[in-house]
Amino acid sequence: MRLTVDTPGGLVVTLGATRVAAGAGMFSGEAARHRSVLVNGVPGHMSWRLDGTPLSVIAVTVTGGRITGIHIVVDPAKLATIDLPAPP
Repeated sequence: MRLTVDTPGGLVVTLGATRVAAGAGMFSGEAARHRSVLVNGVPGHMSWRLDGTPLSVIAVTVTGGRITGIHIVVDPAKLATIDLPAPP
């Protein structure tokens, strides 16, 4: 499995299911609100801080019924350029 994360410092790529699962926890503490969304037509997840500021958007690529890619954007500047839904 491959995880890509857009951060203010650049793109980070992590390979391996264990490392991907461990890294996913780093986003869980700050999210106040979250929900499933479609990201460019593919399944995804969106989270916001308490003040409604977007925290992250995650897009999941599914091929043949299996997750083959995960792309996460956490860079506030990049999130500001995306047409995002309002928090729940």
